[in-house]
Parts: sequence; C-alpha cells; structure tokens
Amino acid sequence: MNTVMSADARFRALFDATYSSVARYVRHRGLSGQDAEDLVAATYEVAWRRLDAVPIGEQALPWLFAVALNQLRNHRRKRIREQALLERLPAPENAPPPLDPSIVTWRNIREALDTLSADDRELVLLVAWDGLSPAQAGGVLGLTPVAARSRLHRARAKLAAILDVEQRSAPTGHEPGESTPLRRSGA
Repeated sequence: MNTVMSADARFRALFDATYSSVARYVRHRGLSGQDAEDLVAATYEVAWRRLDAVPIGEQALPWLFAVALNQLRNHRRKRIREQALLERLPAPENAPPPLDPSIVTWRNIREALDTLSADDRELVLLVAWDGLSPAQAGGVLGLTPVAARSRLHRARAKLAAILDVEQRSAPTGHEPGESTPLRRSGA
C-alpha cells in the first residue's frame, strides 16, 4: 500500500508542478475549451499509467510535452477526418469577408506556421511559447541539440520572410504580456 501512496504523491507533485505549463502548451497549439481539457487529461492519464517512465526533475516537463504532442497528433488526425467529411457538404452562402491582408494577425501567424513541417512548427512553438531551450525542445522531438538549433534558426528565418516581420508595424493581435512567437535573438 505504501507504493501506491508514494505513486499518488509523486503523481500529485508532478501534476501540481507542470499542469499550468501543459495546459498552456495545449492552448498555444490552438485547442480551447473541452478539446484542450480532454487533451491535457489524456496527457496526464499516460503519465499516470507510465509513472515509472516519467523523468524526475527538469526533464519531466519535456517528457509531458512529448506525450501531449502525440495526443495532439491523434487529435489532429481525427479533426482531419472530420474536416474531410464537412468539405463534402455544401458551403455556407453568407461567408464573412476576408481580413485586411496588410495586417499581421494570429490567423496570418497560424498560416505561416502551417507552411513549416510539423516538427519544425512544433520546435518553434516549444521554444517561443513554452519556454523550452532549443536543446530541450529538440529532446521532445528526438533531435540532437545541434540539429534543434539549426532547424530552429531556419524555421524562424522562413517565418520572418513569410510574414515580412521587419517591414510591418501593424499589431499582431497577441495578448498583452505574451511574447511574440517570432522573437529573434539579438533583435
């Protein structure tokens, strides 16, 4: 019975220390409401089932991010199947007009991020939004630290070129207090 109690205590400590970061990670990937809550719950369900495999200390959070990423990939595959079904239905007649293309919005950023490979997009988001170092983010994705830094540099350059960040001064729509996801070192 002591083993169960210590596992409970370890899981509770892990949950308390990492919940806000995992929830933020999920929200930054575009999920909200019940979808976000379900994905966070599924992540911690895996952590509970594999508690002996969860690293102790700083490496627990990247491990949880890797689990959340796998859960998110499953979620996206499900959404793609659902979207394919919806696309077979007729389009609504009263679609809203497109946004002013001269303003960089979160939609523009999302679209720019979508031009990256899934792993490069995840690398950028892990560093910019989740606060991991490039080496830690690379660990989540199974990359060496050198490969992670190199891919991060190329991905940031591609995003900057797509969004023409240096030429634009329009607001990006990010929430006050949040850092811009395209922050460049030395800028």
